[in-house]
Amino acid sequence: MTSVRGRVVRGERLGRKLGFPTANLKLPSSSRPPRGVWKVLVKGTTLGERLGACNVGVRPTLGGVRLVVEVHIPGFRGNLYGRTLSLSFLSRIRAERRFPSLAALKAQIRKDVRSLGA
Repeated sequence: MTSVRGRVVRGERLGRKLGFPTANLKLPSSSRPPRGVWKVLVKGTTLGERLGACNVGVRPTLGGVRLVVEVHIPGFRGNLYGRTLSLSFLSRIRAERRFPSLAALKAQIRKDVRSLGA
Protein backbone atom coordinates (compact mmCIF):
# COMPACT_ATOMS: atom_id res chain seq x y z
CA MET A 1 0.00 0.00 0.00
CA THR A 2 1.38 3.41 -0.99
CA SER A 3 1.21 6.28 1.50
CA VAL A 4 2.07 9.97 1.32
CA ARG A 5 2.15 12.77 3.86
CA GLY A 6 1.74 16.47 3.16
CA ARG A 7 0.57 19.84 4.38
CA VAL A 8 -2.83 21.23 3.35
CA VAL A 9 -2.45 24.37 1.24
CA ARG A 10 -4.91 26.71 -0.45
CA GLY A 11 -6.02 25.65 -3.88
CA GLU A 12 -8.24 27.37 -6.41
CA ARG A 13 -11.42 26.37 -4.52
CA LEU A 14 -12.83 24.71 -7.65
CA GLY A 15 -13.82 21.55 -5.77
CA ARG A 16 -15.89 23.67 -3.40
CA LYS A 17 -17.63 25.33 -6.38
CA LEU A 18 -18.48 21.87 -7.76
CA GLY A 19 -19.90 20.79 -4.38
CA PHE A 20 -16.93 18.56 -3.49
CA PRO A 21 -14.46 20.61 -1.43
CA THR A 22 -10.94 19.20 -1.39
CA ALA A 23 -7.87 19.43 0.78
CA ASN A 24 -4.94 20.21 -1.53
CA LEU A 25 -1.70 18.67 -0.32
CA LYS A 26 1.79 20.02 -0.77
CA LEU A 27 4.04 16.97 -0.77
CA PRO A 28 7.80 16.69 -0.42
CA SER A 29 9.49 16.63 -3.83
CA SER A 30 10.57 13.04 -3.15
CA SER A 31 6.93 11.84 -2.95
CA ARG A 32 5.66 9.99 -6.00
CA PRO A 33 1.95 9.27 -5.45
CA PRO A 34 0.23 7.09 -8.05
CA ARG A 35 -1.73 9.04 -10.68
CA GLY A 36 -5.48 8.66 -11.00
CA VAL A 37 -8.53 8.79 -8.74
CA TRP A 38 -8.19 6.69 -5.58
CA LYS A 39 -10.05 5.49 -2.53
CA VAL A 40 -7.80 6.60 0.32
CA LEU A 41 -7.66 6.43 4.08
CA VAL A 42 -7.04 9.97 5.34
CA LYS A 43 -5.41 10.47 8.73
CA GLY A 44 -4.91 13.73 10.61
CA THR A 45 -4.83 14.97 14.18
CA THR A 46 -8.07 16.97 13.95
CA LEU A 47 -9.65 14.51 11.56
CA GLY A 48 -8.99 11.04 12.94
CA GLU A 49 -9.26 8.43 10.18
CA ARG A 50 -11.76 8.80 7.35
CA LEU A 51 -12.24 7.51 3.83
CA GLY A 52 -11.74 9.95 1.01
CA ALA A 53 -11.61 10.24 -2.76
CA CYS A 54 -8.24 11.50 -3.94
CA ASN A 55 -7.24 12.82 -7.35
CA VAL A 56 -3.58 12.77 -8.29
CA GLY A 57 -3.15 14.46 -11.64
CA VAL A 58 -3.33 17.65 -13.65
CA ARG A 59 -7.14 18.15 -13.76
CA PRO A 60 -7.42 18.13 -17.58
CA THR A 61 -11.09 19.19 -17.65
CA LEU A 62 -10.08 22.39 -15.88
CA GLY A 63 -7.13 23.03 -18.18
CA GLY A 64 -4.56 22.15 -15.54
CA VAL A 65 -0.92 21.47 -16.30
CA ARG A 66 0.61 21.16 -12.81
CA LEU A 67 0.37 17.91 -10.84
CA VAL A 68 -1.94 18.25 -7.83
CA VAL A 69 -2.92 15.94 -5.00
CA GLU A 70 -6.40 16.76 -3.73
CA VAL A 71 -8.67 14.75 -1.47
CA HIS A 72 -12.40 15.07 -0.85
CA ILE A 73 -13.46 13.82 2.59
CA PRO A 74 -17.22 13.16 2.56
CA GLY A 75 -19.05 14.81 5.45
CA PHE A 76 -16.05 16.79 6.72
CA ARG A 77 -16.75 20.49 7.28
CA GLY A 78 -13.71 21.76 9.23
CA ASN A 79 -10.67 23.83 8.31
CA LEU A 80 -7.56 21.82 7.46
CA TYR A 81 -5.30 24.60 6.11
CA GLY A 82 -1.77 24.21 7.43
CA ARG A 83 -2.47 20.77 8.90
CA THR A 84 -0.54 17.66 7.94
CA LEU A 85 -2.51 14.75 6.47
CA SER A 86 -1.43 11.22 5.65
CA LEU A 87 -3.06 9.39 2.74
CA SER A 88 -2.96 5.62 2.34
CA PHE A 89 -3.97 4.58 -1.17
CA LEU A 90 -6.42 1.67 -0.79
CA SER A 91 -7.76 1.04 -4.29
CA ARG A 92 -7.87 2.75 -7.65
CA ILE A 93 -11.26 4.08 -8.66
CA ARG A 94 -10.34 5.16 -12.19
CA ALA A 95 -7.80 6.94 -14.36
CA GLU A 96 -7.89 10.72 -14.56
CA ARG A 97 -9.48 11.91 -17.80
CA ARG A 98 -10.86 14.98 -19.53
CA PHE A 99 -14.65 15.40 -19.40
CA PRO A 100 -16.69 17.32 -21.99
CA SER A 101 -18.16 19.69 -19.37
CA LEU A 102 -18.07 20.63 -15.70
CA ALA A 103 -21.49 18.99 -15.33
CA ALA A 104 -20.08 15.69 -16.62
CA LEU A 105 -17.10 16.00 -14.27
CA LYS A 106 -19.40 16.70 -11.31
CA ALA A 107 -21.54 13.65 -12.16
CA GLN A 108 -18.41 11.45 -12.29
CA ILE A 109 -17.11 12.81 -8.97
CA ARG A 110 -20.49 11.97 -7.42
CA LYS A 111 -20.07 8.36 -8.66
CA ASP A 112 -16.48 8.26 -7.39
CA VAL A 113 -17.57 9.37 -3.92
CA ARG A 114 -20.43 6.83 -3.87
CA SER A 115 -17.93 4.09 -4.67
CA LEU A 116 -16.18 4.74 -1.34
CA GLY A 117 -19.01 3.01 0.48
CA ALA A 118 -18.68 5.58 3.30
